[in-house]
Amino acid sequence: MYKVTSGGSLNVILQPSPFPVIKGSQTNLKVSFDQKGSSAVQPHVDYDLTIMKDDKQVFQLSNSTGYPNQPLHTTGGIVTIPYTFQQEGPYVINITVYDILYNPIKPETSQFTINVN
Repeated sequence: MYKVTSGGSLNVILQPSPFPVIKGSQTNLKVSFDQKGSSAVQPHVDYDLTIMKDDKQVFQLSNSTGYPNQPLHTTGGIVTIPYTFQQEGPYVINITVYDILYNPIKPETSQFTINVN
């Protein structure tokens, strides 16, 4: 799945594995940040990821690190986040970008919907 951030600064690719996603078994969410208009990976991105179910937040990556609401940093521009979905149905995954190449930006988001079987 591929989306451009809300402000157009980056392309975000989300690849859940295994796919289709099955409730109760671990899913690896691979997130790649690519340079705008290119397939070149964008290094040094500060970001956070949240997962929503029925308009309720069920997971926030920064909370799981012990530093809630503090963006995480990827040096190489690709991260893999393990998560186990507990219920069937649609989930919304929001990926918010705060900083590119150590330069703060107005936060931009990409939103993905995935269906869990």
